[in-house]
Amino acid sequence: MGKEDYRSCMAKNMGGGRLKGLSKEDRRIEFCAIAKQCSKDLPYEEAIRLCAEAASNPKPTTRKARGKCKIVAPDMAACIIETLGGTEVSLVNLTTAISRCTGQKVVKPPTEKSFLRKCVKANQVTGKLTEMQGIINKCNLEWKAQEKASEA
Repeated sequence: MGKEDYRSCMAKNMGGGRLKGLSKEDRRIEFCAIAKQCSKDLPYEEAIRLCAEAASNPKPTTRKARGKCKIVAPDMAACIIETLGGTEVSLVNLTTAISRCTGQKVVKPPTEKSFLRKCVKANQVTGKLTEMQGIINKCNLEWKAQEKASEA
């Protein structure tokens, strides 16, 4: 079934206030059944049964809710020490260790090229050549200052 056929089927079956007066859960099941009818040409009773089963057995969420992750300081410290494993402590090594211990994506520090690209894009106003040269010089100074700070 094509998009246009599906849309016309949904419009025809959803019209006339069919969902008015139903509870939120009943509206959800009814909409699901109509969508299954239009997309898979199922009989209405079969579509209702499938949608009711899906509503009673929701899929577990795979994403962690924000704020529910509790970090235990002694465990975190032990994990970071183990992850560093005697290597020199630097900004890159420490952020990598913290990311691994918290289960987050390892964030790599920006390269000079990516830093300059973002800096120029953020400070650009008119895009004229004279303006760009000043912005590039300013961004180069910021990069050098950031490099000195991370080395210290």
